[in-house]
Amino acid sequence: MASLPPDSPKPEIKSPDQPPSQWSKILRNAVAVGTGTLLSRIAGLIRDQVTAYYFGASMAADAFFVAFRLPNLLRRLLAEGALTPAFVTVFTERLTKEGSASAAALFRGAMTLLGLILLLVTLLGLWLAPEMILILAPGFKNDPDRFKLAILLARIVFPYIFFISLTALAMGALNSLGHFNIPALGPVLLNVAMILGAVVLSPRLEEPIVGLAIGALAGGVLQLAIQLPFLKKAGPYIGLGFNFQDPAIKKTLKLMAPAALGVAAYQISIFVNTQLASFLPDGSVSFLYYADRLTQFPLGVFTLALSTAVLPALAKVKAEGRMAEFESVYRSSLGLQFFISLPAMVGLIVMGEALVGLLFERGQFGPENTQATAQALWAYVLGLPWLSGSSLAARAFFSLSDTKTPAKIAAISLAIGLVLAIILMWPLKHVGLALASSLASLINFLWLNQCLAKRQGYQFRPLFRETAWCFSWALIMGAALWPIYNLPELTGFSRLFRVIIGLIIGPIIYFGLAYLFKSPHLAALRRRLKRR
Repeated sequence: MASLPPDSPKPEIKSPDQPPSQWSKILRNAVAVGTGTLLSRIAGLIRDQVTAYYFGASMAADAFFVAFRLPNLLRRLLAEGALTPAFVTVFTERLTKEGSASAAALFRGAMTLLGLILLLVTLLGLWLAPEMILILAPGFKNDPDRFKLAILLARIVFPYIFFISLTALAMGALNSLGHFNIPALGPVLLNVAMILGAVVLSPRLEEPIVGLAIGALAGGVLQLAIQLPFLKKAGPYIGLGFNFQDPAIKKTLKLMAPAALGVAAYQISIFVNTQLASFLPDGSVSFLYYADRLTQFPLGVFTLALSTAVLPALAKVKAEGRMAEFESVYRSSLGLQFFISLPAMVGLIVMGEALVGLLFERGQFGPENTQATAQALWAYVLGLPWLSGSSLAARAFFSLSDTKTPAKIAAISLAIGLVLAIILMWPLKHVGLALASSLASLINFLWLNQCLAKRQGYQFRPLFRETAWCFSWALIMGAALWPIYNLPELTGFSRLFRVIIGLIIGPIIYFGLAYLFKSPHLAALRRRLKRR
C-alpha cells in the first residue's frame, strides 16, 4: 500500500495477547540490550576513527586487522553465535524444572569444561600463530617485517577468545536469570579499552600498534570481570565444577554446532560477498564494507536486542509447557520486529546517500564512491526485515531444542544466495552481491516460518495484516522525506542539516500514523516508557 485515504477505516490490530507482565519484561529487556548495543556501536565508530587517526592504512594497521580477525570471527561464530543461544535453552530448562541450585551446578560444570577447552585452544593459537597468519594473509610472507609484526600481534590478542567465550556463557546465564543491562554494556568496554590502548599506551611503546592489541585483550578481560559480581550475587555460580557427564552439558555441545550456522548465516554471506567482490572493479569490496557498517546499526540495536530478550522468554514458556503462550510471544515479537525494521529500511533507502556522504565523503572518498556505496546500502537494507525476522525464527527453534532445522535452512539459503550472487554480480556489479544477500535472507525467513507454521500449527495471517499497515506507514514516511533528499547540492552542512531533519520528521510521521491507527506495539512501547 503506497498511501492511505484520509477516510480509511482504522485497522483492527489486536494487542499482543501474552500476559502484560511477560510482554513488559520482553520490552524492558530489549530496551536494555538495545541501549547497550547502541552505545557499543557509537563507541565502535569512535574506535575506528581513533584507529584511523593514529595508524591510518599503514602496514602496522594491516597487521593488526589480520591478527584480530581470527579471534573476532571465532567470537561471532562460536561464542555469540552458537554458545549463548544453545546454553540459554538448556540452562533455562534446568532453572525452570529443577531450581537455582541445580542450574548453578550446571553453570559451574559448563564454565569449567569450557575454560579447559579454551585454554587448549589458546595455547594452540599462540603456538600456531605463524601458520594462522599465512592462512589469513598469505601475501604477508613477502614482507618479513609485516609478517613478523602480525605474528606478534596475533600472540597478544588471541587469548581474547578465552575471555570472550567465557563472557558469552556468563551472559547466557545472566539473561536467563533476568539480568540484561550489564551483559549488554560489555562490548562498550572493549571499544573503550581499545581507544585507551591507542591513545594512552601506543605513544609510549616502541611499536605503537601493540597498544591497540593490548587494549583489545584488556577489553575481553573487562567484559568477563564486569559480569562476575552479578553471578556471585545470584547464587553459587562462581567456582569449579567437574560434572562433565551432566546430560545438559552434552545437550549444549550437541546444539552448538548447527546453531553456529543458523545464527551466523549473514556473516558467512558477507564473507562470501567480499571474496566475490575481489573479482569486480577496484573499490567494490570497500563499497560493500561501508554499506554493511551502516546496515549493522539497526541490526545490532533492534534485531540483536529483541532476539536476546526473546530467547529466554521462549525457553521458559516452552520448559513450562505453555505452548499457546509460546506462539503468542513469538508472533508478537515478530510483529514488533517488523514495526521497527520496516521504517528503518525505508528510512535508510531514502536517506542512504546523504548518510554515506556525511559519514565517509572526505579525502580519497569522493562523490562517486558515495553513490556506489549508497547503492549497495539500498540493496542490503531491502533484506533488513527478513534478516531480522530470520534471527527471531532461528531462536524460536533453539528454544524448542532444535538447531538442526535452522542450520539446514540457512545452509540451503546460503547456497541459493551464492548462485544468485554469481548471476547478479556481472550485470549489477557489487550491488548484485548485496541484492543476492537480501534475497537469500527473504528465502531463509519464509522457509523458517513455514516450517514453524507446519510443525506447531501457527497462524500468521493476523501478522500479515498488521505488517501491511506498518509498511504503509513507512511508505508514507518515505514519500514525505523523499523531496528533502532529492534537492541538489547534497554536500557539507546541507547534508548534516537534512539528516537531522529526516531523523526528526521521519519518526514523527511514522509513529504519528501508528498512534492514529492504534498500533499495539506503539502502545506497548509507550507503556514501557511511562514505567521508566
